[in-house]
Amino acid sequence: MSITITEYTGISMALAVFILGLFTASMQAATLADSAVFGVFKQADKELAHFALLRRTSVTEELDLVIAIGSHQALSIEPTRWAWIENDKVGLFLQEKTRPERVYSLGMKSGVQDCTARMERVTATDSVISCWYEKSGRAPTEKWVYDVRAKRLLQQFSYRPFAIYRIFPSGDGAVFVGSDTQRLVAVGFKPGRDPEFRILNAAESAEWFRKVPVSEGTAGLDRVLNLEPEVFRPRRFGPAGSFRLLRREGAAPHFAIEEQSGNRIRSYPLPQSTYDEFAAARPSKVRDGYVREQTSIEEQIGPWQLEQEKLWFGKAFYDSEGRNGVGGFGYFSSEDRKYHLFTPPEMAGWSVSAMEVEPDAVWMALAANGEYGESSGGLLRYDRQSGALRRLELPDIGVGFVRVGGKLLAATDFGLVVVEGNLVKRYFVDRTRDGRLRVAAENH
Repeated sequence: MSITITEYTGISMALAVFILGLFTASMQAATLADSAVFGVFKQADKELAHFALLRRTSVTEELDLVIAIGSHQALSIEPTRWAWIENDKVGLFLQEKTRPERVYSLGMKSGVQDCTARMERVTATDSVISCWYEKSGRAPTEKWVYDVRAKRLLQQFSYRPFAIYRIFPSGDGAVFVGSDTQRLVAVGFKPGRDPEFRILNAAESAEWFRKVPVSEGTAGLDRVLNLEPEVFRPRRFGPAGSFRLLRREGAAPHFAIEEQSGNRIRSYPLPQSTYDEFAAARPSKVRDGYVREQTSIEEQIGPWQLEQEKLWFGKAFYDSEGRNGVGGFGYFSSEDRKYHLFTPPEMAGWSVSAMEVEPDAVWMALAANGEYGESSGGLLRYDRQSGALRRLELPDIGVGFVRVGGKLLAATDFGLVVVEGNLVKRYFVDRTRDGRLRVAAENH
């Protein structure tokens, strides 16, 4: 891809600051180096009036890579995400460290309708921005590839992101399976290997693809692959397998626990939070208008795992349009035939989307499910000995866990996660310039 790169050396630092002061008061806090970049941005598109720095990264001894956004309206940039709408532009620039008035433009890209963007990766060779729509899931991922020595953009392109829907243990490692709605991908993980993640070839992937039910459908005019839920079969537990976890279908599918003794069947419905408990745990919802008469508490058994005589689970609920719940987790004991529930404040507004029960801890992925789709509440670790909770940041929604050695692996709606201690490492299936797939590390 041939791109003309213009070196902006005629604008002085003082002039850059003066120009910026003419069209936006919000730039008063910008550094002189940032102001020089914003001045170049303004020269390239005079319709833009407000600017913000997204990332500054050293890429050589002499150069910084600067990523900024320009808009017609005032900008609100959160630490990890921002709105990137149709008339806003993201620009990539190279800037000399010792002479910051020397700025080289690598290119600009307009946003899309209702996009919330996140910088996933910025290196000396490429930059990646993910994007998701307000109500309809992930938007195409945007990628730039450049040669910083030549100060030249090599290619800018978009690709469909791969959501990772399943994770399977495999020997001393694991295999992840995901889809970009057009094709499946299988990623192998083996600790200690270099690299630990590897895209499996067609022959290696076949056995894992067979484990994931797939159907074909359409989205508009596009053919899409839909990964179907795993077929659920009732699970027996407790003395002589007298208890069963069942899946009740219907307008509101849900799990149910039953005990069979001879011809007698006894049900154990999940206890529901009262409105008063809901109001105490989630006062902001009450302030938003969820009054007693118009609030329906509809909590269900979500992700679950059997541990001897106990059925561990996380609570799940729809959180919008008058239907609500209080987040929590716990277990049903077949020994005393009772639910043992924990409702820590850290979980009050969140459902559990994935769970891993270990001898010393319970790991949970948190998510909110409402009118505007799903959002992540991060990861939560419950220490079974002390009862202490530790929350780890994760912008993606976890869908499954596997423990491999000393590492906890998670599949998410954006990619792959490795948890070691308090460190969460995110990875995603990336596309190269020639269309090959690879696993890339986030470096946000």
